[in-house]
Amino acid sequence: MKTKTKQKKITRRQQSRLFISIMATFAILFLTLGIIIFNRFQNSTYRSIDQDIKSQVNTIQKQPDMKPDQGDPHGPDDNKKQPEPRAPFQTSILVFDSKGNLLNKTSLGNRYSVLKKIKLNKKNLNTKQTLTVKKMNFRTLLIKVSKKNNNPMYAGNYVLVMQNIDTQMQSMENFEKILIATFFIFWVIALVLSYVLTRITMFPIIKSWKQQSEFVNDAAHELRTPLTIIQGKLEYMLTRPKNTIMDEAESISVSLDEVNRLNSLTNNLLTLARADQATTKFDFKLTKPDYFIKDPIMPFKEIINSQSKVFQENIRHTVTLNVDRDKIKQVLIILLDNATKYTPENGTIRIYDNVEGSKYQIIISDTGIGVKDIDKKKIFGRFYRVDKSRNRNSGGHGLGLAIAQQIMNEHHGKIFVRDNLPQGSEFVIEFRI
Repeated sequence: MKTKTKQKKITRRQQSRLFISIMATFAILFLTLGIIIFNRFQNSTYRSIDQDIKSQVNTIQKQPDMKPDQGDPHGPDDNKKQPEPRAPFQTSILVFDSKGNLLNKTSLGNRYSVLKKIKLNKKNLNTKQTLTVKKMNFRTLLIKVSKKNNNPMYAGNYVLVMQNIDTQMQSMENFEKILIATFFIFWVIALVLSYVLTRITMFPIIKSWKQQSEFVNDAAHELRTPLTIIQGKLEYMLTRPKNTIMDEAESISVSLDEVNRLNSLTNNLLTLARADQATTKFDFKLTKPDYFIKDPIMPFKEIINSQSKVFQENIRHTVTLNVDRDKIKQVLIILLDNATKYTPENGTIRIYDNVEGSKYQIIISDTGIGVKDIDKKKIFGRFYRVDKSRNRNSGGHGLGLAIAQQIMNEHHGKIFVRDNLPQGSEFVIEFRI
């Protein structure tokens, strides 16, 4: 009970860590994406504004020749009508002389009351800036116009091009709000997804961990039993040092049997471990069933007959299969061995084949006690036993069917058990033709 409680605590801790890591990943992803999108939108907006200002500057610097009624060779006169550059409605142009005096007050109209506090700062020459004047935002660029400019208003003076960007600033502010709201919504979705992904991700890990824990516990139990018997027999023989080998023949025989069981168990464990690590090599070749069925049948036929049991063989289909013959022989030996162990005297063991559509089946049936429906899927698990006492008496470890399933999985085939009416079981291995 304490071990299970500890495992649950560790599992919850791992789930919490995974949940936090997934949630943090989503948060970083959304935040980074939001910053990139906002910066792209902001840069695009400012680029568009700066392009408009650049257009105004080009218009100012490339003034056409003035007509006699449009200019005065004696110098600029703000009271006269001066040509203005083609500019958007939001654009204002301030003209300063070298002393910082504003020369175009009249042409500014009502805007003069807002812009009159702006002073000439020659340090900002050819530098784009963003200014706030009476809660209004402007994008500005100060240039020095050549004395050769055709417009006497601009010639030799400083021109400050100002474009109102309140609309663009409001758009960026609204976009930022939408982005934050969207980020919050996606954050909630991320929380749900993090929880779901945590559950999905942890499920096979927890299942594997549980199976591994059970596997280790069962393996330790299986190893402990024969080791305990061997130890007991050896300690018993040490108490009688004067006895001959014949006197202790029974103890030696029991110990050797347990050693054989240990060898069988360790070999099976090694087979499963290699299968788990995908290090088992398979030699697939195109072959006929006759080439891998006859070899395991012959020795079992003699054993079954010697035990007053009936053996029947009916292999009649000729198909071509791409299999590892040695591995399939191993599967057949496992199934024939189980059928032999659990079939009583005068019972019948039968091996036959069948073709269903594109599937080729080899069936080994017996007239034993059968397998309950609740156990039919579980018996292919490692160390699973329907009747532990009977399996121990018959020398089984509960690993044979697990190995058989591993082999069939590598062949992309199936192995399953069904009832052999009126009594017994049928183990079926199935291949694709």
